[in-house]
Amino acid sequence: MNDSMFEISFQPGEEVVIRLRPPNLKMMKGETAQHLIGAKKEMLMALRSLLDEAINKTEAAAAPEEEKTRIKVE
Repeated sequence: MNDSMFEISFQPGEEVVIRLRPPNLKMMKGETAQHLIGAKKEMLMALRSLLDEAINKTEAAAAPEEEKTRIKVE
């Protein structure tokens, strides 16, 4: 059994699948539990950042190009 909180599956040219498994914090005590909570929060924030970047790129690709005005200079 894999004790990792994350399982990532990737095949070139296909989607990336990320599975999140929360650690059993009830079995952890004190400082260990606090570190795991902090690590979980950091990984979720990293995932949020990845999603924000993907959203920004999608919006930029879908945005219509600005019309350019040509000005004749003599």
